[in-house]
Amino acid sequence: MNHKPFFVKIILASALFGLCALILYFFITSNKMPLPLDLNVLSSEERGSRAELPAIKNYLGSQSCVGCHSTEATLWQNSHHDQSMQHASDATVKGDFNNRYLNAMDFENHFFKRDDQFWVSTEGSDGNAADFQVLYTFGTEPLQQYLVDVGQGRLQALPLAWDTLNSQWFHLQLKLKPEPGEWIHWTSGGMNWNSMCADCHSTGYIKNYDEITDSYQSSWKEIDVACEACHGPGSAHVSQMARNEPLDPTLLDMISGEPPQHLVEKCGRCHARRQQLTPDFVHGSDTLLDHYMPETLRAGLYHADGQIHDEVFVYGSYTQSKMYQMGVSCTNCHDPHSAQLKKIGNDLCTNCHLPDKYDSANHHHHTPPGESFASDESRTGTGDQCVDCHMPGRVYMTNDFRRDHSLRVPRPDLSVQFGTPNACNDCHSDQSAQWAATAVEDWFGGDRPKHFSETLALATKDALAARNPLIDLLLDRSQVAIARATAAELLIPLVESDQGIFAALKTALADVSPLVRATVARSFYVLPLQDKATALLPLLNDPVRAVRIAAARSLVEIQANPLHFDALSPKDQQTYRDALKEYQDSLTNDSDFAYAPHQRGLDATKMGRASVATQQFTRALTINDRENTTRMNLAQIRYQQGQYDAVEALYQKVIEQEPNAAPPYYALGLLLAERGRFDEAEMALETAAIKGDNPRAWYNLAVLRHQGNKHKMAETAYLKAIALAPNNVDFIQGLASLYAQQQQWQPALNIVNEGLKVAPADPQLLRLHHFLRQSKGKKP
Repeated sequence: MNHKPFFVKIILASALFGLCALILYFFITSNKMPLPLDLNVLSSEERGSRAELPAIKNYLGSQSCVGCHSTEATLWQNSHHDQSMQHASDATVKGDFNNRYLNAMDFENHFFKRDDQFWVSTEGSDGNAADFQVLYTFGTEPLQQYLVDVGQGRLQALPLAWDTLNSQWFHLQLKLKPEPGEWIHWTSGGMNWNSMCADCHSTGYIKNYDEITDSYQSSWKEIDVACEACHGPGSAHVSQMARNEPLDPTLLDMISGEPPQHLVEKCGRCHARRQQLTPDFVHGSDTLLDHYMPETLRAGLYHADGQIHDEVFVYGSYTQSKMYQMGVSCTNCHDPHSAQLKKIGNDLCTNCHLPDKYDSANHHHHTPPGESFASDESRTGTGDQCVDCHMPGRVYMTNDFRRDHSLRVPRPDLSVQFGTPNACNDCHSDQSAQWAATAVEDWFGGDRPKHFSETLALATKDALAARNPLIDLLLDRSQVAIARATAAELLIPLVESDQGIFAALKTALADVSPLVRATVARSFYVLPLQDKATALLPLLNDPVRAVRIAAARSLVEIQANPLHFDALSPKDQQTYRDALKEYQDSLTNDSDFAYAPHQRGLDATKMGRASVATQQFTRALTINDRENTTRMNLAQIRYQQGQYDAVEALYQKVIEQEPNAAPPYYALGLLLAERGRFDEAEMALETAAIKGDNPRAWYNLAVLRHQGNKHKMAETAYLKAIALAPNNVDFIQGLASLYAQQQQWQPALNIVNEGLKVAPADPQLLRLHHFLRQSKGKKP
């Protein structure tokens, strides 16, 4: 059983092809569009036809509201909404511009005034010092940022902010340390006000980005979050009142009597981590997903159990809570006009929860030494405040402490199992999670109410073990939709080889929640057209725009398949075209982000349009040179075109920018092996195997060493692969062939017998078993 170089080349070449498909799949599924959230208010009848939104009305400005609504206007004035953005003046600027300096990242920044204007000397887009005039303040406390004009209609947020708590300047990007030219550098897209900030910090905003000139002609009605930002354009309402007609509640948004979940949806427009689908927001829809698609509980934004990790702006955490399910809305706790809490301390919570039961040491088990407090400037409190345990917080933007609104019970036992944070150890940081778990068990017993966080946390640790719990969570409509949608996402990597998962996902396409429908619809992007077309076609006419877009996105290749498209009825063809236009318009709206051309490139790849895909991937890298998901997909196209030098250069660029990422080493190793550069290939594959703990990388490394007669090293690599994927028949065969080549018949038989325990009918293993038994019986 000698391995010939040609055999190794075929294995590695086929592995490279498979890897490219795997990379495309991985980056399609990992670089997702943000996904929509839930609103369980649509009946099956309402989901049967598309809902039309009202036309845009005229904005009048907040001064038109003050005369009749003076109480509300007084509360709003000087609120964080009112001060979300203002013209720079002595009255609005809080930072010290009296010839002050800040040395940060080896650069001296200078804050000064010139002709009663506010100026900053800092690092420009070329890396050299430049002076910038501050035109607007951005935010108010605990930090205030400043906006400057850098040309082409671009307003940029300086990375230098004023700390209102400590009265000092600080740099927001010290941990990132971006270089000029990078997307996250303050002069580039990551700190661009027009695309990243304006939709939520102004009223009646329209971005107006021109992709050809790479410039903006943005417009807005009011510079801050004013009355009409929440209540909608007021012209029709004012006209009606002038005619002394009875109030028509359909002319305004967010008025008294609004159903609580509708209200949360409308606050979520800005208080969510989300992507905008349309160029301007049309008031009148009760469904957030008609204009925005907030994120699910994916890794990087949330911890494995759903607790906040990155800055997610409340909505995604609050919709996990029992309070949300029970009909509690934002305005039950916050005054809608001042945005301040309605009550202080535990009085806010005991407005609904029995104080004798919950505001008691028998419940919280903490006795503060003096005055009780729950700090809004750090994680620690006195332990007897409800928010200490049920709303732990995290610090963002260096000094901005924000609380988790999922209002969950502390679970240090999950911290022990999965490494997730917990409120107990936020304060008791000198103790272990096990110490905290033991204390909670002593107080409340060992039984914890079942919670979706257990399933989500398990899935991030062992997806296969979580398979059944994830399916149960997905199909359990008593669970919150954001958790069920996240379960769908976690199941997707397993769907191609598991008909049970596929059946569960198809069932979820008819879910009452648009979040779940959209999440599943868009996750079908990776499936073959014949497996998804019939299931997705009804969603092209869904009443919620985000669902229609998700379905059109996942059916994008049907237009390049006449056999499928021509089989549709004329009505279905038109429905598809309408939904496809909404999808394409959503990409146009995001064309100043690298995501949009990246997605267009993926779509073109699915339709076999390599030149278009190359053009779009190249544009994405022009917007953000560190979009290495894009670079890996571009490498696949170059590989298919036989441009191997270009492919190698692309992989090396990814490695240069992300030296700790395993996939580019793996891809490079396979390419080098195919090109006959075996020593370099071995080094790259070994790096990939170690960094990624990837069984396939260990296996290909073993095959390469096997071919090079490095038998002991090959055995080690095979064993590593089998330890990570014990049921993989290829890995078992590879090790058995290594032993057989050295006439180690019994070890070879032993490993094949282990394989037959998990795959007793596998024909390759059976043939190999027969061969080894015969060989063992022969005399040398």
